[in-house]
Amino acid sequence: MHAIGLTQLLVYTAFIVVGLGLLYAFRPPPPPKVRGERVNLRKIVDNLNHPCLHDVRIIDKQGRIVCIDHILRLPASVVLIGTVAATAKGEVTGNEYTRTWKITHRGSSTSFVNPLLELQPLNAAFKRRFPILRVRGIVVFPDTVTFTGETPKGAIRASDFQAWVDEILKMDGTISSATEQAWPAITSMVASSQARIEQARARGLIGGGDRKPGKKPRKPALAMAARAR
Repeated sequence: MHAIGLTQLLVYTAFIVVGLGLLYAFRPPPPPKVRGERVNLRKIVDNLNHPCLHDVRIIDKQGRIVCIDHILRLPASVVLIGTVAATAKGEVTGNEYTRTWKITHRGSSTSFVNPLLELQPLNAAFKRRFPILRVRGIVVFPDTVTFTGETPKGAIRASDFQAWVDEILKMDGTISSATEQAWPAITSMVASSQARIEQARARGLIGGGDRKPGKKPRKPALAMAARAR
């Protein structure tokens, strides 16, 4: 047997580099993301000069922690605002009635739960507690997303949020006494829920990860929350 010469070694190395390059070039694209750091609307919402609560955690009747990004008080309505990952890219397919939506980017697709349906339990809870209050829900997507066909009612892109609020203000008309009466109760409810969550965390009943949307606290915290109501 003879030792591999320098020329052969260079040829082998070149083949390996070319092979790796081809594998990289023809690899399937990663699925588009719909989770991650959420669209940040805090500055835009604060500039509206209407009362708003950010990063809200509410304990429901089952003792679960329900998360909502923003609750905005307008003169004649209250708006529950959810957001989608700021890194989401591609075309979104779905409507307000389908259980799952799909986002497609560079030929790769990912299905996810209809975010409008995720808002419905919170919307219903507000309406049960404040039956004459006008409650609206909106889910804000990043501008890197487009909607195939007609944009689902209740979903918008971040750059359209200000215009959407302006349109709602025109629709709402005059100041509603129901909104004025409900808002102090809403802020009190949010503060009370946050205090109970912090107490449970201090006692080690729930961890720091409970802040993620949809994640449930451990059973002892559920029981505590239910008793506290």
